[in-house]
Amino acid sequence: MSASWKAVLVVGILVVGAFAIAGQGSAQSSPVHFEDTDLTEPEFRDLTMNSPEFHGVNLRDSLFERCKFTNGKFTNCGLSEVTFSQSKMQKPSFKQMTFEYPSFHTGAFKYGRFERMEFDGTRFYDCDLDDVIWEYSESDDLHLLRCTGTDWYIERVELRNLRAEYFKATYARWSSCEFDHGHFSHTDFSFSTMENADLRRTTIKYSDLSDVSIERCNIRGLEIDGVDIEELLRKAGH
Repeated sequence: MSASWKAVLVVGILVVGAFAIAGQGSAQSSPVHFEDTDLTEPEFRDLTMNSPEFHGVNLRDSLFERCKFTNGKFTNCGLSEVTFSQSKMQKPSFKQMTFEYPSFHTGAFKYGRFERMEFDGTRFYDCDLDDVIWEYSESDDLHLLRCTGTDWYIERVELRNLRAEYFKATYARWSSCEFDHGHFSHTDFSFSTMENADLRRTTIKYSDLSDVSIERCNIRGLEIDGVDIEELLRKAGH
């Protein structure tokens, strides 16, 4: 029996009919709780879960397709190379975990909370990240493509090698974040606020910066369309 089928069998035994695995839709009858469990390579399809809790669960190489979670809690879980496809999570909570090369596409994580997380090679494509709170975390090679992050709040997050393309983050708040080697293209930051941000070695292209206000910032080496802004201000007597 392959590892994938073993995982599916384990999940089916654990929940005893509370929901269906691998292609059969179902809704749970009561909240489920997994703790210190190995669920490697499971496949969840057309699954609805209310207030599930996953603590210390290994979900490596798992697939969540067309699923709907409400108030789900994931703590200290392993989510390496996990895939969320066409799935919706309302008020999910992720805490003290590492995402290694996961893929999230055509989904929603509204009112979600990411706390003390590590993201490595994470991809979000066509996802709704509105009203998300993201705190005390770090990421490397995070890619946000055609996503929205309206009214989200991010505090003390390191965003190394961030790539945000066709990204809408209106009314967003960024506090004490680092964007080392960040790349923003076709982004919309209307009515957003960045405070105590480190934007060194960051590139912004094809974006609307209308009515942007920059105050009390270090602009050494800042260039806009090849123009050295620090030198320009110096020549203007500032």
